[in-house]
Amino acid sequence: MQRYSINNTFKEEDTFCRDLSSKPLSQVGTILVTGASGHVGGRLVPELLARGYKVRIMLRGTSAVYKSRWAGAEVAVADALNEERLKSALDGIDTAYYLIHSMRMGSKGFEAADIKASANFRKVADEKHVKRLIYLGGLGDIRSSLSSHLCNRIEVARELKKGKTPVTVLRAAVIVGKGSASYEIMQYLVKRLPVIPFPRQARNKCQPVAISDVIKYLVGVLEVPDTTGKDFDIGGKDILTYVEMLKVLASLLDKRTILIPFPFLNIRLYTYLASLLTPIPTSITRCLVEGLKNESICHDESIKKYFPFEPISYKEAVLMTIPPEKKYNASV
Repeated sequence: MQRYSINNTFKEEDTFCRDLSSKPLSQVGTILVTGASGHVGGRLVPELLARGYKVRIMLRGTSAVYKSRWAGAEVAVADALNEERLKSALDGIDTAYYLIHSMRMGSKGFEAADIKASANFRKVADEKHVKRLIYLGGLGDIRSSLSSHLCNRIEVARELKKGKTPVTVLRAAVIVGKGSASYEIMQYLVKRLPVIPFPRQARNKCQPVAISDVIKYLVGVLEVPDTTGKDFDIGGKDILTYVEMLKVLASLLDKRTILIPFPFLNIRLYTYLASLLTPIPTSITRCLVEGLKNESICHDESIKKYFPFEPISYKEAVLMTIPPEKKYNASV
């Protein structure tokens, strides 16, 4: 394992958890954040550092970018698909955030890779006597036929729970924030297409959640021991169809976008067309677009018992991603 410190460019006033009801725990040891190069992990690390925690991040390879990003964070170079490399990454860890997915590998490879990665992580976590695992999965109605991506997220949670280490699971739908693949796909479609055809599945309901609220929940469950070993749905203030989300986004970006229903539009064809218009890897786009067939709303609101804050609206979450000079119709 390679270890080095990296400088912090994250200002304290930018933290999301300033008003979080839970308080930092002094007795918690080193926290491992996997997937730290991703959208969620990249925002979680500075929040934990700002609250005084000792943090180790796990990356598949070294990068000069991370040498100048967060002060005091330790870096472990490891891959969850390599059980031996995981041993040094998890050595001395108190709590680990599992934010790993393999969607870049495509539909034929990501499911097996994700199960193997989670099984390896579970085994080594038990071996290293990790006290807690915190996993961010996908939100979908399990009473319906789930997309391969959402099925995979559920299977990963089950695999992690097979060990002795207790697992806290948070399930989220579309996360609204810069760098979120699902949100970036919608934004690119609105920016680049004056007319957007949409399949009937886009009328399904979703409960999008701001990245700021996701981070609050991730930090909060760490700091409230009673959440250990429990599952929670997390969502934002609004329940919208995907079509409604596109309309709000278009209005806030001042785009005169026309949305036209194509009830017989094939999801695979739609995925292909969407992949041509966005820089998101086709493998990821395919997984996320296939998820349109599932409603993604919170059926379990028990998380509010522990964190009674009011999640922000979809409009507020979108406005947080738009530079001030480019904000238009905030009254929508």
